[in-house]
Amino acid sequence: MASNSIETTTHYPKNLRTNTHIRGLMKIVGKVISGTGEGAFYVEKYMPYLESVLGFTCHPGTLNVNVGKKPEFNGFKKWAIKPEEEELEEVDCYLVTIGEYDGAIVIPHKTRHGEHIIEIVSAVNLREEMKLKDGDEVTCELV
Repeated sequence: MASNSIETTTHYPKNLRTNTHIRGLMKIVGKVISGTGEGAFYVEKYMPYLESVLGFTCHPGTLNVNVGKKPEFNGFKKWAIKPEEEELEEVDCYLVTIGEYDGAIVIPHKTRHGEHIIEIVSAVNLREEMKLKDGDEVTCELV
């Protein structure tokens, strides 16, 4: 499979987080990149919302992945975070698995990243746990 691609398949994930029927499973492949260093700050600011919506406490930081082009999430459950605080923007979340870990793609409505960069949150530091470095290819699967 080529790097930085999006592929839709029709099988079911190992760790289904909801009881809903899934029409297909989408894989997103990209390369790990360094972020701006602001992920930890924003994960901390949004932590109560992330915990409520995602059902887990996030590691303070994000894994940044260059996927080449903006993924299309049509048909997948979007979890919208609409903070009460005026200084915080809305964020869309999509549940994923990456390796053996559960996580979520977080898409802030206001970001410095281009549409080809996705940010993934998880309960663990994915970069450390998966021994990732810049340029490594990763695959996440939407559930």
